[in-house]
Amino acid sequence: MISRIQAFPTTDGIFVVWEVSAMIPNCLGFALYRQQKGKSASVVDTWVGFEDQAQGHKNGEHRPSTEWPVQKTSWTDFLAPSDAPVRYGVVPVLKDGDSKVKPAANAPSTWSDYVSAMPTGPLKPWFNRGTISAQWLSRVIGQDRTPAQTLDKAISTKGNKIRDFLKGQLGARLLALLADARTKKRDVYLALYELNDPELIAALTALKGRAHVVLGNSTGKSDATAKDTEKNAGVLKKAGVDIVRRKIAPSRYAHNKFAVFCDGAQKPQVVWTGSTNWTRTGLCTQNNNGLEITDDEIAAAYHDHWKMIYADGSKSPRELATAGDRDWPFTIGKSDISVWFTPTTKSGDLKEATRMIEGAEHGVLCLMLNPGNKGLLGPILEKAQDKNLYVRGVLNNFPAQGKDSPKDQLHLLTSDGQQQVFKGKQIADVIRPAGINKTADWWQREIKNTGKFMIAVHSKVIVLDPAGKTPVVMTGSHNFSDRASTKNDDNLVIVKGDSQLALTYAARIISIYGQYRWQAWRNTPEGQKDKGLKRSDTWLSSRIGKGWAETETRFWLGTT
Repeated sequence: MISRIQAFPTTDGIFVVWEVSAMIPNCLGFALYRQQKGKSASVVDTWVGFEDQAQGHKNGEHRPSTEWPVQKTSWTDFLAPSDAPVRYGVVPVLKDGDSKVKPAANAPSTWSDYVSAMPTGPLKPWFNRGTISAQWLSRVIGQDRTPAQTLDKAISTKGNKIRDFLKGQLGARLLALLADARTKKRDVYLALYELNDPELIAALTALKGRAHVVLGNSTGKSDATAKDTEKNAGVLKKAGVDIVRRKIAPSRYAHNKFAVFCDGAQKPQVVWTGSTNWTRTGLCTQNNNGLEITDDEIAAAYHDHWKMIYADGSKSPRELATAGDRDWPFTIGKSDISVWFTPTTKSGDLKEATRMIEGAEHGVLCLMLNPGNKGLLGPILEKAQDKNLYVRGVLNNFPAQGKDSPKDQLHLLTSDGQQQVFKGKQIADVIRPAGINKTADWWQREIKNTGKFMIAVHSKVIVLDPAGKTPVVMTGSHNFSDRASTKNDDNLVIVKGDSQLALTYAARIISIYGQYRWQAWRNTPEGQKDKGLKRSDTWLSSRIGKGWAETETRFWLGTT
């Protein structure tokens, strides 16, 4: 019945996907089993029961999935241990009379390979939790009369449990790298867009003269974050940090968010890049990613580029753009890597990325912020016209910074080129369903994501064919836009041939996509009527033999 099952770690839980080869009569879902290496298997809990149980459950109640089964063929286990390998198996849960269920077997017959939640190797992806429109946060502060103010105070306070949870493994790892550099007296070279996070500022000031910072001026406007950046530049300088300001906004953005960590001989050794701004919201309340690259040659390339922008200060000479017209090719193991630094004059970065998108065979997943009309969104939408491809993504376009402007948009992309577009005040209905406390019997009202928390998805990631012959990951500070290519200081890393990295990024993207897709569905007439799990096997019969289901399986599990 279960022909294949695989598990993909994301540093914030493990995403599990399984294939059902034929219809299972009276199947009301699946029980998910987790087995830690060297220990007995246990049943994973779920938080939503059957619709006829909606009125009698307790707030926050959870039960084993043998009682409240999973009515789909994938699941993210957010309670997976972070310190030990685990594997997963599933067992069909069958209808047993009108109001009971029973597992079809005492244990799974097919198991995934063992996986670990924490990344290893020279290419390590890191993710924060970021999503503040979530059930767990609602239960912590959702009943507060001023939840946004409470959240802002929490993320501004070192050691706060909410802050530590939201910054996740990404925040923990970044701070650990900085602490290690301080302890071992090693230099760090950074190019940052803006700066106001208290822990990151403290870590930089502790490095004193071993921290070398090129700090931009955000959007060039006089908003709160820009003012904080100005103030904190002075804090760094007073602490003895080697700091140069790169004030090129608003015509261009000094948009990098990278750091180069040196070894004991003060030679570049490790690069940290990705989408995460060194701000409270960047670390805690936006969905962000970081990529840690341990490679002397790549670190040296980033350091060379850092020296160029350090020397340029607040200027953007043409020599900087012409230098960006070449890619930096590298090889790590079996993976080929291209690194691009912008601005460019010929958009070679976008051209290379476009060729790869056009060659995708199984599908595309993406998270984007303000990709514009001339970047990589167009090629992705073209691929979405192919019904045999699996295309999913979340796009934020917030030029007004979350002030309910008609210009503000959030897009959910699906295959067949379909887009759900939410504008202005409609965005809050996706990020925080307006009627959730009235009709979602198993869920709490979620915190409204507005104002300073409005940019919910800040990651910049594209994944192609993660289980295919040529898996690809694209990430960095680059917004995949024409502006990022030809005007801004940005960096783009394209990794080809690393299936584990691609599957990890893909699992994280689909987790975020699923959150917003579900919230959007909750506001439809059908979603408003939903009361929980159904005591019918129609949820499964609607999948078996369907082309869309086969496309989804091929994307995650590859071809047999």
